[in-house]
Amino acid sequence: MSTKFVSHKVLRGHSKAISSVGFSPDGNFLASASNDKTVRIWDAYDGSYVSTLDGHNEGISDISWSPDSSYLATASDDQTVNLYDIDTMEMVHTFSDHSHYVMCVEYHPEGKLLVSSGFDRNVCIWDTKKRTLARKFFAHNDTVVSTSFNEDGSRLVTAGFDGYVRIWDVETGDLDSSFNLGGAQTPVSFAKWSPNGKYILVGSFDGSWKLVNVNSGRVARTYRGHVFNDYCLFATFFLTSEKYIVSGSADNSVCMWDINSKKLSQRLEGHKDVVVAVAAHPTEDIIASGALDNDKTVRLWTPKS
Repeated sequence: MSTKFVSHKVLRGHSKAISSVGFSPDGNFLASASNDKTVRIWDAYDGSYVSTLDGHNEGISDISWSPDSSYLATASDDQTVNLYDIDTMEMVHTFSDHSHYVMCVEYHPEGKLLVSSGFDRNVCIWDTKKRTLARKFFAHNDTVVSTSFNEDGSRLVTAGFDGYVRIWDVETGDLDSSFNLGGAQTPVSFAKWSPNGKYILVGSFDGSWKLVNVNSGRVARTYRGHVFNDYCLFATFFLTSEKYIVSGSADNSVCMWDINSKKLSQRLEGHKDVVVAVAAHPTEDIIASGALDNDKTVRLWTPKS
């Protein structure tokens, strides 16, 4: 019997659409980014407000926590990536080598590197200790919308509107492999490495989520049932008590699929606009979601008691 999730808390405070949500690896905090140019930090368990991070001049598209939960990185339409110290809640550095909107950012599993990409189609790999640009390379023939490291940080996957998912060697910047799942006319909107490193979860403009075998490039499972409508939706792996794929949906809901059976086991309803952002707590049965301008809220979902 699958666990039924219900809305636990509604977090209000952003003045524009929510673009990204993410739990800190230590499980204590939830960060939410918005087109209002800010990140808000919340208590991950009771949803209480902690702090607001300022410093960007345009909306924020993505966020990523450092592995030790000490820093938060943010990607913005102001063409920069900001780094915030969570102890002080202050901005400590700005990375600026992109020439267009930055769409995605992710910390390396060891915390030593940070990757970002976006409309300029370049991947920038930053050294977080020296706070310098370690490597930069052209990745796709259209906007890069998603980046994700594998479990040991040796490889990086990128997803582009050119329809390709590409895997790169992090040390050299060389292209390891490239695959196209739906033809060049089907943009890819998301890619995330599975925790075990064997699969990549891919979202594309054909309106599906696909779990792709990294070695063969073949689709192992396909998940349908959400409403896509050409939004760049986030998805994640929920692996605490049960195993789900969780994603946002354009019908204002959060969708949860059983990873193995591919069954859409639950649709979480309550938001009043498109849900683009989702995240799963690292150790507890908590899901976070964030929605667009007619809603502007973050919700925490927990098992029905």
